[in-house]
Amino acid sequence: MAKHLRKDTTKKNDLNASSPIRSEFEHFDAVYVDSFEQYQQKYHYKILAQNEKSVKLWAWKNDKANAEFAIICADKSLEDVSVTVSDLTSRSAVIDSKNVKVSFIKDVKAYTGHAGWYANNPANFMPRGEREYYPEVIYSDGPVSILENSFRLVWLEIRTPKEIAAGSYNGSVTISAKNADKTVTLSYELEIIDAVMPDTENYLFDVEYWSHPYNVAYYYGVKPFSDEHIGILKQHMSLYKSLGGHAITASIVEEAWGGQTYGGNNKIHYPSMIKWIKSREGQWIFDYSDFDKWVQMNKEIGIADKIICYSMMPWNNVVSYYDESKKKMMKLKANPASANRYNGIWTPFLQDFVKHMDEKGWFDSAYVGFDERHNMGTALDLISTIKNKEGKTLKVSAAFNDFKHNSSIFNRLNYASVGLQQIRDNLQDFKSEVKSRRDKGQETTMYTATEHVPNSFTRSIPAESYWTIMFAGSLNATGFLRWAFDAWVKDPLEESTHWSFPAGDCFLVYPSSKEDKARESKFTLRLAKLDEGVRDVNKLYLMRQAGGKIEKEVDDLFSLVKGDREDGYEFYTMSKTNIWGRKAKWLIEDGKREMLADMKKIKEKIFEISKEYSKREKK
Repeated sequence: MAKHLRKDTTKKNDLNASSPIRSEFEHFDAVYVDSFEQYQQKYHYKILAQNEKSVKLWAWKNDKANAEFAIICADKSLEDVSVTVSDLTSRSAVIDSKNVKVSFIKDVKAYTGHAGWYANNPANFMPRGEREYYPEVIYSDGPVSILENSFRLVWLEIRTPKEIAAGSYNGSVTISAKNADKTVTLSYELEIIDAVMPDTENYLFDVEYWSHPYNVAYYYGVKPFSDEHIGILKQHMSLYKSLGGHAITASIVEEAWGGQTYGGNNKIHYPSMIKWIKSREGQWIFDYSDFDKWVQMNKEIGIADKIICYSMMPWNNVVSYYDESKKKMMKLKANPASANRYNGIWTPFLQDFVKHMDEKGWFDSAYVGFDERHNMGTALDLISTIKNKEGKTLKVSAAFNDFKHNSSIFNRLNYASVGLQQIRDNLQDFKSEVKSRRDKGQETTMYTATEHVPNSFTRSIPAESYWTIMFAGSLNATGFLRWAFDAWVKDPLEESTHWSFPAGDCFLVYPSSKEDKARESKFTLRLAKLDEGVRDVNKLYLMRQAGGKIEKEVDDLFSLVKGDREDGYEFYTMSKTNIWGRKAKWLIEDGKREMLADMKKIKEKIFEISKEYSKREKK
């Protein structure tokens, strides 16, 4: 039987058969755990099998090092559990504790079933079936309560200053509780390598996570692009910048993606940032108020060097506008199969849009975006005829899978992203395309979506996210794309389940509680591992430029990243559980174990190459 059809028959007691269960402890204890692994409360024994009270970490300068630990409660609940951190000290230098951040991890409920099928679920019925809690949100520094005979995970992040001296630093975290006399201390050693990570704006491998600012407004109950909304978005998009994000998502029509996302009880789930208006005289007017606020804010943050505008081919090819004479919203069908009609609808917009972008000084940042669309030739032909004051035409971006058999379109894309499975099916052709496009100054990224395995869903183990970036790096891709950054459901902190997609597929960050004074977005564990992978791929790309032995070692490391076959890590296929549905694919325990081992080896090898690189750089 093919690997991908195997069922996950691993028994609970088999998972840690080689790890002895620790003896009882008084009140509570704390231990380090594997940050690549996933720890649900129902697998409490996985935590009890851990013994580590210290851990060795490493990082470059201007970098981050992460670790994860668990606070384990005995037969009495803990109240007001808090964690304090020390400075990090070496023989000659100190890293202030302000560079160390600890965050309690929040569990979120998630549907465990199939991938959904939005085309046959227009009423947005929520899936029936099993839900489970998963550790998901790197949420708050506490304090928290912990129930008896349970545990709470904590994320440890250390930021390394750019100017700090290289060497080994020692630090610790101390855990205490209001109703316990004892404290528990965990120590760690951080080796800072004598090499400097580039700032995120100078990354050689970046990310594009599609943003949904309207969902941020819906969740917090604020008017889109009001001053209050902009204030929330500044922190939200600054977090995105810290990940290596440059490109921002902008909408130029209503429902560019067919209303797939949660819409806060609004009829239009994702409005157009540019309002189409037909005057009483029959002239087109375009209101850029929201669009300009969005772009300007991101420019001030230091991103938006790519403004990806969706889309001249919205799903269903519908363009909505407000008719002043009729005083209501109207719709036009702009099907590219009818070039004359399509051009008649889109030409006035393009002419006005190009003029506006010139006036704002943003033309060189503007891209027309397309999402997995067919028959794009009509749109690209029209774009090529509308020139700005310098004779330039708008650049084009697309998530586009048919790169092998539709090269005439693919070659016209300045910025293109191809899905994981399509890459696997045409691996050598894709690698050749990446090289050819790099030579021509065109960017090529990889993306993951529903039915891809491994992946970055709530249910996915964190190692899958790290593997994803490593595999993209092994392709020499210029970056990674993911839908989406923040397309939150109604109550994301309670449940990440979506009516059409695997739980967690629609967002990589979470909001704060609506009751919190500070409204700020928060990492997921899977995003933290995507970020770790991005930083490590940037290290590898940078070290490869050194040439010689180090270049070969980097290439050899990338050759170890398994990903050419879908069943490279064993998974099983879950049949649909509702009347609609795509089949879901999840790693089985054997696949998880193998991936955990492989990613640890990759991480160790990056450390070894980094050490060699730092010695060479000092010469």
